[in-house]
Amino acid sequence: MTDKTIHRRGPLASLAALAAAALLVLSACAAPAGESAVEPSGAATNASVDASADPAGEGPATDSTAAPQGQPAELTAYEGIIGAPPTDPVAVPEDISAWIVSCGQVQGTCSTPSEGVATAAKTLGWESNICDGQQNPNGWANCIRQGIAAGADTILVIGQDCSSVQGALQEAKDAGIMTIGVGGNDCDIDGGEPLYSGTTVQFGGMTNEEWWNTVGELQGEWLIDQTDGQVKLLDVIFETPRFGTWLNDGLHAAMADCESCEIVSTLSLSVSDAASGQLAPKLSSALVQAPEANAVAIPIDGWFMAGLSQVIESSGRSDELAVIGAFGQTANLELIAAGQGQDASVAFNLEWDGWAGVDAALRLMDGQEIRPGGTGLQVVDAENNMPAPGADFSYNPEVDFKAAYQQAWGR
Repeated sequence: MTDKTIHRRGPLASLAALAAAALLVLSACAAPAGESAVEPSGAATNASVDASADPAGEGPATDSTAAPQGQPAELTAYEGIIGAPPTDPVAVPEDISAWIVSCGQVQGTCSTPSEGVATAAKTLGWESNICDGQQNPNGWANCIRQGIAAGADTILVIGQDCSSVQGALQEAKDAGIMTIGVGGNDCDIDGGEPLYSGTTVQFGGMTNEEWWNTVGELQGEWLIDQTDGQVKLLDVIFETPRFGTWLNDGLHAAMADCESCEIVSTLSLSVSDAASGQLAPKLSSALVQAPEANAVAIPIDGWFMAGLSQVIESSGRSDELAVIGAFGQTANLELIAAGQGQDASVAFNLEWDGWAGVDAALRLMDGQEIRPGGTGLQVVDAENNMPAPGADFSYNPEVDFKAAYQQAWGR
């Protein structure tokens, strides 16, 4: 247990209007059944709810110069952004088999959205199977091929870009099987031919790239606050998936706004490092080589459970380092609460991602465009947004995304 001080507030002005608008929409979603909430005149609208107006999540940028009446002009990383699932109805076909490709069941950041898909599928009366991709491209591709062989109606791939499983996705496409990238990007993002039938959209009013930029920006803003604007960062980069680059871009943008902050060292890590057990040794070496570092940003919380928290604790510098991750898994929240090698996380509900994947499949089956899922972001540390011991992360204010989806699905 450490005795480091966690600051209670840190400014995040660039997200003010977006967060305020999202909170207004959240209030609208909380209206009693059969009633419609009234939005203040001129208030910004979250496209994750008004999905028909912006089905791809790429609508006009939110006005960052003003917040709706009654909302503060400047919000914090702890308030973040909060969205809501789509509300427009969609038809639900029967006798559907969903095949779920987990990026690696040993990682909570893979198992949680996979189980979210399975739970949502069960709600619809669908059959589902989770295939463990075991944290490597061959495993992911093999799982897709198993889904093809099993005659699945839809294959939902958790967290993987098309480029990592291109051959297997082409085989699924040739077999006429719907594939959904849950939290992953299609091949057209690199100039290739799209192979997924569709991919989930994280949040209305912003592209997935901008959403991941926001994750990194929130990390940076928290670190700046914790170090009183004197960040000396050991920058850990997840080099393989596109989201790792986008997250890092947002972190660098936040750092660029801090004249007295600097990146003192960079460590690039990959999927192969995770699979081969090299994450912890590489971070240990990087910490030794960067004695001046007072901050560490980790792009994925699952890595703390693969030895990174122990490395930070055993370095003898845990009390001196401000350490933030991303994803906000329950096991990581326990580390944060205990002060064991992790101090904060940019949290979002990964089970919600799984439900959004099922909704995306439903929309395509019904001839609709995929709607933004509305997955929000909030920073959690020992003193802010921390749930009860052992409980999963929950947005503040809370969002009952399951009830919202079930209403849209007629359940």
